[in-house]
Amino acid sequence: MSVRKNILSLTAAETQRLFAAFNTLKADGRYDNFTRRHMRAMNTATPAGSSRNVAHRGPAFLPWHRASLLEFESALLSVDPSISGLPYWKWEQESALNAGKPATSRFWSAALVGSDGVATAGDRVQDGPFASWTALIHQSSTNTFVPRSTPGLVRRLGRDPGGVTTLADQAQVTDALNNFTTYDLAPWDATVASFRNRLEGWHAGSRLHNQVHRWVGGDMLVGTSPNDPVFWLHHCNIDRIWWSWQSRYGVTTKYQPASGGPVGHNRNDVMQQLITPRPIAEVLDIRTLGYKYS
Repeated sequence: MSVRKNILSLTAAETQRLFAAFNTLKADGRYDNFTRRHMRAMNTATPAGSSRNVAHRGPAFLPWHRASLLEFESALLSVDPSISGLPYWKWEQESALNAGKPATSRFWSAALVGSDGVATAGDRVQDGPFASWTALIHQSSTNTFVPRSTPGLVRRLGRDPGGVTTLADQAQVTDALNNFTTYDLAPWDATVASFRNRLEGWHAGSRLHNQVHRWVGGDMLVGTSPNDPVFWLHHCNIDRIWWSWQSRYGVTTKYQPASGGPVGHNRNDVMQQLITPRPIAEVLDIRTLGYKYS
């Protein structure tokens, strides 16, 4: 069974093996396929013309990303079976641990995911295991993907003009866990006061999931956000928070809608734009999926 740990608890050797596997997937092309798949999911509206898509702004947000995490973790383990599991970035603790300055965290260091982007280098990351990566840029006019002309991931921690200046914190996580006991509500979109919508970040403005994307900025702001490997560590934490909520309120019984909701978002609907499309019901209980959280 895979054990997903806080990335700040990994040893140097564990971190090196993990990021070596990331780089192998990038080099052989498998990594970029995950980026393409996420963007295509965002472009697959449910129903056509809706702002909701197969993976966002609706009930399937959490199960779709759980399934994608499983597929990515499986790819990592196929490269190096000694990896314990995909780690999570516990971003809600970063402000408290770093005197209100989360951008100074050890997480953003050359030894882990690399630093913030450098303004004089177009806000591109200059150190760490992903400094040489070339991002895929989606061309909306042709619905194609092309490599960015200049290598390097773009990050603007708390300083992106299109983002936010503060990172989500523990109080927001606690609020979501304590005060939102209903998984989701009709009309199953970005307007409802549900746990899914609170965790995704549309309810009451940009919070939690959305807020983290917007605080990191740069490549994390757009549909090709898996370009930055921080995407996976962030979503692993989102999945961990969802599992905490499920453990408190109901693992499989609380998912809504069971039926009658948007296509692709009902309990037995098959999720699309994954390597292996599968029903939502198959991923509701992590105890059956071969991993656990430390």
